[in-house]
Amino acid sequence: MIDRLRTGGKQSHHEALERAWDEVSEIDSEVLASDLGRPGDGTDGKVRLSLLGDPLVVDVDGRTIRYDREGGADLSRYLQVLVLHFLSGVGKSPLTNRLMSFRELEGGALYYPAFKARAIDPLVKAFGYKPELLKRVANSLGAEPLSIGHVSFRLHFFEKMPVAVVLWLGDVEVSASASILFDASAGKMLATEDLTVVGGMTSRTLIKNSQQ
Repeated sequence: MIDRLRTGGKQSHHEALERAWDEVSEIDSEVLASDLGRPGDGTDGKVRLSLLGDPLVVDVDGRTIRYDREGGADLSRYLQVLVLHFLSGVGKSPLTNRLMSFRELEGGALYYPAFKARAIDPLVKAFGYKPELLKRVANSLGAEPLSIGHVSFRLHFFEKMPVAVVLWLGDVEVSASASILFDASAGKMLATEDLTVVGGMTSRTLIKNSQQ
């Protein structure tokens, strides 16, 4: 859905955003906060969460999502839709602590070419021969090291939406490769199309931070 939103014009963005708000508005803000692991929050009609470590505030009554910092701007419409889809789904499944590949998701094989182009190929290009750079970026984001491949770590896209990044180094005979893995609960919280965006944003964030 998100890909179609990005190319479908302002009307499509607006309609999808309104539908997403309608769904979230049916859930009490205190329940949403509890689903996120923030019991006691939401009493003011606002829910707080983070997107790759960037704090957000969702005003359910006012139907706005802003970065929770001084002078924080509104999120783009397509990102607001992603956040709202997540809020609608976060209470549907507990974390399993079992990693799964994108292809294991419902329809994952169909969407994998887009996922690879958006999320995997840029990672390999940026870090395939620069493992120490990827490690530094992961550390700067507070990622948890894992023991998969040559470099691997887990970070949180949203609360209860962990994403694992794995890099296998290349050499003169074998090309570098990478993977982005999800908790097995991810497909119950977000549609596969939305998880394509999650992977792409994770990849872009890592690359952007490597250039700072």
